[in-house]
Amino acid sequence: MRVAAAAFPLMPMTAAAWVARFRAQARIAADAGAQLVLFPEYVTAGLLTSTNEWARWSDLWRATAQATAHDLGLLVVAGTHLEQVDKNSSEVRNRCLLAWPDGSCDQQDKLQPTPWERRWQITPTHDVRRFRHAGVTIAVPICYDIEFPEGVRAAAVAGAELLLVPSWTDDDHGFWRVRHCAQARCIENAVFAVHAPLVGGLSEPPDFEQACGAAGILTPCDIGFQRAGLAAEGSWNQPVVVIAELDFAALRQSRAMGTVTPFSDRRELSSYRVRSADTDLA
Repeated sequence: MRVAAAAFPLMPMTAAAWVARFRAQARIAADAGAQLVLFPEYVTAGLLTSTNEWARWSDLWRATAQATAHDLGLLVVAGTHLEQVDKNSSEVRNRCLLAWPDGSCDQQDKLQPTPWERRWQITPTHDVRRFRHAGVTIAVPICYDIEFPEGVRAAAVAGAELLLVPSWTDDDHGFWRVRHCAQARCIENAVFAVHAPLVGGLSEPPDFEQACGAAGILTPCDIGFQRAGLAAEGSWNQPVVVIAELDFAALRQSRAMGTVTPFSDRRELSSYRVRSADTDLA
């Protein structure tokens, strides 16, 4: 499967400019033969400089993703946007939209809101969803979610072989937390990961002053894959699209016959005993 990660710019945008940029980056992926393209967390943040209300932009976000997927014939994983759980609820979720070429949509809500998201009263979900595309099972850990091994392990045990990781981090430390954790999840579970960050910055509204990172496509670290576990990487803080071909036959072979096999060698948490040292050092 050929996949693409789009580092999307955080900058003031009109609705027309945002749609044009979104479609242009998706077209780069489609023209290169990608079967899916991933956009970042809070991909709509630049629109808030026009109207600082998330609900104002939900229909545009959804309609653009659906039209783009249909027109280009690929899965558009349209990053995240804040939405109410449903029309009858006041709960707000950080929601990732998956738009399919046939016009249908799916979604994955964030499992682990960050401390500042909790201050925004964003609520978590407990549902780890699986999606099938081109014979591959996909899971979507959103930014902070990738820093929790148990959620990704649950998805991998349920068959996930590809992680799509949209992210927004406002400093270098945050970006590398997400990137290093995504790499660790690839090694632990013998999966691939596509990582798409928001890049740039705004003078307003508050909380989106800066975004750091580089798009990347990650693999396990073993013979048969890239030495550093990095199939493709974009330029730092540049809104570019990176593309890589992922060999799932090689991935499945690695799960069974790799130099090390941490996914198949895993043990249940209950099998570990934490004990105090027998020697009294007092």
